[in-house]
Amino acid sequence: MNLANNILRVDIAIIGGGIAGLWMLSRLRKRGYSALLIESEALGTGQTISSQGIIHGGVKYSLQGRVTESAKLISEMPAIWRRCLSGEGEIDLRGSLLVEHQYLLATRSPRSWLAGFLASTLMRDKVEKLAVAGAKEYPPALRQAAFRGSVYRLDEPIVDVASVLGAFAERHREAIVLCEGPAVPSGDGAITLRYPKQPMLAIRPSCTIFAAGGGNSAVPWAPLQQRPLHMVLVRGLGLPGPMYGHFVGTRDVPRLTITTHCDANGHLLWYLGGELAETGVKRDRQEQIRAARRELTTLLPWVDWAHTQFATFTVKRAEARQDNGSRPVGPSVIRDGRTLVVWPTKLALAPLLAEQVEQMLRMLDLRPKPADLRILEDWPRPAVATYPWDKEDVQWS
Repeated sequence: MNLANNILRVDIAIIGGGIAGLWMLSRLRKRGYSALLIESEALGTGQTISSQGIIHGGVKYSLQGRVTESAKLISEMPAIWRRCLSGEGEIDLRGSLLVEHQYLLATRSPRSWLAGFLASTLMRDKVEKLAVAGAKEYPPALRQAAFRGSVYRLDEPIVDVASVLGAFAERHREAIVLCEGPAVPSGDGAITLRYPKQPMLAIRPSCTIFAAGGGNSAVPWAPLQQRPLHMVLVRGLGLPGPMYGHFVGTRDVPRLTITTHCDANGHLLWYLGGELAETGVKRDRQEQIRAARRELTTLLPWVDWAHTQFATFTVKRAEARQDNGSRPVGPSVIRDGRTLVVWPTKLALAPLLAEQVEQMLRMLDLRPKPADLRILEDWPRPAVATYPWDKEDVQWS
């Protein structure tokens, strides 16, 4: 087909509709850039929709008692997200908050370094130790005389990830399109949009940004790494109410991280990550379920887990490759001319990534120009991805 009459020129084409691509789209359009986001599946597919929704403030990244560079970079993110969650930030995320705080849970008396660290300058306003006398403020599962540990309330909200994705999609619907198959620029930089029963459309951007997570592997000069997780889901009448928190272990990764969600039928479920998920990549499904049951029984021995069901799934965290294979300190932006490849590293860092990309565009002297998006009025839009626990192929046992 001759595309001569089906050409759309934009300042920026963003390939990938996870939290990174969506936040960049919002930021850059607000700055006057004509930006278009192209997604080949559903918004948030993969890493974003599989996130536990924690807006980290740095505590998780300093569990060895020292303030890391990761902790410093992420420490301001809760405040940025909270402004959005209250409708006062750059994107209106009212209605996307699950809970205001999560908890740091030490099942025994905290080690001396932990107490000192939590009182440090960086963490002083982000952590509050709850008194035993105020146990009614504890998560329901810990309101037991048998619990002898310490509970710290963290200034880290938890968001409903699907709701966040939906807010971006609704606000920027005219600038988000669905494409059949991966959107890969040709030699001259043009991107051909294809979809059944739609005329092909050539997108000619001044700058292309790959924000497709593992899909960024299509760009050979920006090497990535993928660190897998084996996540666990728990549901049933035996669940002792909502829980949002990190159980502290001996490593710099929480022994167990628990968030609480509702499935499509409104039933409560726990979502387990942390060290259990990281080491779980070496275990098959049944072994991982047994490991999860052991951990929960050890940490919460007063709970009867007989009436609960478990399921597992794996997800890969795609990041810029590091020499030692470790997690990058912060967001990653790799450039070749006017092509950028980006990874946020964490959900919470999406606003910081958008800021870094904006600075990069200014350095490239890319001036905002308007574009007429009416040619896309009848183009299909991607839906929001389905949560892992609502997928038809999830196996409970």
